[in-house]
Amino acid sequence: MQSLLLAILMAAGPQGAPPPAAPQAAELDGNAAYYFLLGRRLEGQGKIDEAVAAHKRAIELQPDSAELRAELAGLYARQDRAADALEMAEAALKSDPDNQEANRILGSIYAAFSDQKHALRPGEDPADYPRRAIAALEKARQPGGFDVGLDLTLGRLYVQTAEFAKAVPILQRVVADQPGYPDAAFLLAIAQEGAGRPADAITTLQQVLQNHPRFYRGQLRLAELYEREKQYAAAAAAYERAQALNPRAAALTARRAASLINAGKPAQAREILEQALSAAKPGTQDTMQLYLLAEAQRVLADYDAAEGSARQVLAKDPDDIRALHVLSLILQDKGSYGEAEKILRDLIARDPRDANALNSLGYMLAERGERLDEAVGLLQRALKLEPGNPSYLDSLGWAYVQQGRLDLADKPLTEAAAQLEDSSVVQDHLGDLRFKQRRYADAAAAWERALAGDGVSISRPKIEQKLRDARGRMESR
Repeated sequence: MQSLLLAILMAAGPQGAPPPAAPQAAELDGNAAYYFLLGRRLEGQGKIDEAVAAHKRAIELQPDSAELRAELAGLYARQDRAADALEMAEAALKSDPDNQEANRILGSIYAAFSDQKHALRPGEDPADYPRRAIAALEKARQPGGFDVGLDLTLGRLYVQTAEFAKAVPILQRVVADQPGYPDAAFLLAIAQEGAGRPADAITTLQQVLQNHPRFYRGQLRLAELYEREKQYAAAAAAYERAQALNPRAAALTARRAASLINAGKPAQAREILEQALSAAKPGTQDTMQLYLLAEAQRVLADYDAAEGSARQVLAKDPDDIRALHVLSLILQDKGSYGEAEKILRDLIARDPRDANALNSLGYMLAERGERLDEAVGLLQRALKLEPGNPSYLDSLGWAYVQQGRLDLADKPLTEAAAQLEDSSVVQDHLGDLRFKQRRYADAAAAWERALAGDGVSISRPKIEQKLRDARGRMESR
């Protein structure tokens, strides 16, 4: 367990500055002041028992002094005597509930033991300690003042208890005061993200990494933030930097490859995955890497290789859901619809709440113009499980278009296209709907977005021809 002394010093600030001074002797009665000063001198000489006795004598002489009890609580804390420190700080607060030093010691003790999930007293729940620590440390703060160590601890506790809006301003001041302390910036980024400000969190991490480029946790967190914000190219670059700092983190290869695939760079993903897999010992190849290789190969239309990679995963684990899903897509790409349908129906039978399988089967039927009522039912089930999923909205809208129910198709396709502006196939579907609705200008705009998008699952010549048709209709009006 981290020593309480270290916890108190950490609470005092990144550079281990001591806590604020206890009361000056002039504030005490004569005899009490003498023993107070004697106790400090004895502690400095390493004579702890004698120092404790001196402080106790000072308390006897001035029993109403919260400051003297706070001073002894601090001595106990510096000696790792947490129970004694806690008891003495609480005694000080009985005399003066607002005593800042006693509150600081009390809050620091609760914060330290909260981190360790260790009960200070029998029957206490350490889960309550963050709340107690916050209450004490808030009282310990000087009104309008700034104490880097106290504020850092309090900001960390706010993050721990998900009080992100309170954490942000406090941690911003700590970061401004301690630019050489990257952990504070890391905490600030977590708070900003938790407060619904991911762009600010990204900026915070970018700034700290300019000065601390080897800060591994910062690089990794930045990559994850980019990924959540769908900035996939930036995420892949950040994962690459993190991997350079920690080459043994094999999982980063897969995360980087996934970001590259999502960024529309499947060839780069395939290259790094093939390198990683070829470097692995026979029989130890990572199944996530194999699965992602199958995805990259499928996007690159290397269907035979993609099927081989997916089946390698299934040879290791026949029930691997990811591999079964990607294999069903590969088989559809190869025209083996019956086999793809069997895989998807097996997945749904195994788990009726597999929204991905419901969507895949429904979309496959809709795309082929087969059993459209069943397709709509499957896709409605998928959307009940994941309301608002733009891919599922696109599938349902497209099924309605295939049925000729253009009024029902409008809402889901419009929503899907608004959320997936870079998806060429979704914009193509919207263009087809708008053309059927005789909204030729809107159809042309959708097909222009399709041609400028990711290019996945479309035929550019076909869309170019449809675009010419729409423009021709516009001119003939």
